[in-house]
Parts: sequence; structure tokens; C-alpha cells
Amino acid sequence: MNKYMPFFLCLLLASIITISTRSAPNPNHINTYPNLPAPIGEERILITSAGQAPESTIISNIADNLNLEMDYRPRALATDLYDYQSLIIVIGFSANGMLHTPRSLSDEMKRTKQLVEEAAIQDVPIILVNLVGKHREDPNSMKLFQAAVPYANYYIGIKQMENKENVLATLRSYKIPATLVHQLKDISVPLNSAFR
Repeated sequence: MNKYMPFFLCLLLASIITISTRSAPNPNHINTYPNLPAPIGEERILITSAGQAPESTIISNIADNLNLEMDYRPRALATDLYDYQSLIIVIGFSANGMLHTPRSLSDEMKRTKQLVEEAAIQDVPIILVNLVGKHREDPNSMKLFQAAVPYANYYIGIKQMENKENVLATLRSYKIPATLVHQLKDISVPLNSAFR
């Protein structure tokens, strides 16, 4: 019996170390999924932009290719939500895109806040999409993200971004499930999973 004692002690010690490292909570953990395990939204979908970046057109085209019943209104107002069961907001500030609207950045922030607040009142699920990668990130996109994220139900974004840690920390604080993709072509699966 004594000759097996060192073996059992080593086995016990290894088990204790394994259990303690697995059970320790990871403060950086966020619920990331390749796609949602169950749909959160319903069709008819309103797709709009927060910041007037051209990526909102890309999401509209992807949703169309997925045969989702949707309307694309880049400058949608809170009053437009009456006819929709879900809201997709594409985050991304574009100075060029803003030139084609009669709005300033503060007007766009106000429109975005009113839109998400009205969606929350009507219990319309909000999916935030952020396709602005590290080459086009700017503080205005982050301001728009911060305005919309408290109301979001799901987030889809690009992995390669400079503010990734700030974005993940914010999503974690609001307990918002997220899918981070490597490339734009990978958006279809998580977007579809939000509705089907």
C-alpha cells in the first residue's frame, strides 16, 4: 500500500489543480458564439445605419440574399418602427455618408438613441452590426456604439479592430451575446441565426 501512496498523492494533487483552474471565473469571458443557439428576432426587419457608413448597404444585400423579409432605411426614425418586429443597426461613422444627410453627428446620435429607446419600449429585438475594421475605426463610431449598446440583444462584429478590448468589455458589462467574425463573408451565418 505504501508503494502506491506517492502515485495517489500525485493524482490527487493533479485533480485539485485541474479543478481549481477550471472553476476560477475568467473576468475577460464574454458569451461569444459562431452563431446564436436560438433565434431572437422575427421578420419583418428594419435595417438602418448609425453613422451612415456604407457597410449598412452590405448588410442589406446579405439579408436580401438570405431571403429575410426586410426594409433598408439608412435614415430610419423611431416613428418608422411601428411596422417591424426586429431592428438591425449597422454601426459606423462615415464623414462622406453624413454629407449626404441634413444631419450633424449630434443629430445622428439623437436619432440612434431615439430609435433604440423606441425599440426597447415596443420590445423589438435589436441586433448591432459593426463591420468597421481596424483601418476605419474612429471615435465617432465608438460614440454611436456606446449610445446603442445598452439596448442591444445581439452583436455581430469583425475580430480585427483596434478597440476590441473596449468593445468586448462593454458587451460583457451589458451581458450581450456576440459573434466576432474574421471576414465580411462570414456574416451570413450569425445574421441568419438571429432569425431562423
